Amino acid sequence: MTTASPCVGTCKLDDTTGWCLGCGRSGTEIADWRDGTAAWRNAIWSEIPERLEHLGVSGRRLPWAKEDMQDFVVESLKRGSGTWVMGVVGAVAEFSPATGRSVAVEVGNETVTAHTDGGALSMWIDDDVRAMTFDPPSTPLEQTRVVLAVKRERGRLLATDRITDLGEDARPLVDENPTQLFDLGLGRKEARFCVRVASGPALSALQSAAGETLIQSLPRLGSVLTAENPTRVIETTLGRIEVQSPIPSPGGRSPDGPHTHLLLEQLEWSRAMPVGMDLPRAYLPGALFYPRP
Repeated sequence: MTTASPCVGTCKLDDTTGWCLGCGRSGTEIADWRDGTAAWRNAIWSEIPERLEHLGVSGRRLPWAKEDMQDFVVESLKRGSGTWVMGVVGAVAEFSPATGRSVAVEVGNETVTAHTDGGALSMWIDDDVRAMTFDPPSTPLEQTRVVLAVKRERGRLLATDRITDLGEDARPLVDENPTQLFDLGLGRKEARFCVRVASGPALSALQSAAGETLIQSLPRLGSVLTAENPTRVIETTLGRIEVQSPIPSPGGRSPDGPHTHLLLEQLEWSRAMPVGMDLPRAYLPGALFYPRP
């Protein structure tokens, strides 16, 4: 394992213990971290989970550099050991293979791309990405929820709160022609929910709804999008998930494998992450991994 810095951007020392309420290190350990030996840093890493538990801090950084994160993503995809989720509460895409299906994975210098029946996924993992968890330190890794968070300073998505024609999709994971992309206007800096359409009723409906809010237009758009089933494209600063599996009718059940959820009542909560998994302000959520039960 690596000796990456445990810093999560919350830099405040506890008055009683002297440990940082973000990373669990003492002020001296923080000051000496850069020049310390690997053995010394590893020894501190081994103490951090117990320190944070003592402080009552639920979220903690995992000691992974970008290579470790990339390896974890690749292995989880190849083994189908869980589900990767991008989006915000109420508007998400879930990527995992359907029962009996496999995932084709391609690895670049700082990218991981995956394809399976009904969807595709791409992640850009560089030195601005951090792996975190909110599960107790005693949780086995194969049962641990992992959050890949992106430093806010790397940049955020351009947020719009209106349905917006984004033009041709410049980086589709699945070849389609044409590739007209529409942002459905979540108005959120953490993620955007888009649909990619060809010529037809869905394109016409989206063009006529451009400039309206999702709440205003969804009663008209819902049935058209369900019938045409365009590709849904959910993006975060970490990457994107594309979903082509059928959109269930109201009250219907999501299909096995890649799928999306768009629930207006949950969007009203304005939560980026599930309850109990709030990230430090220095980060934006990129993707969340749920291991299989």
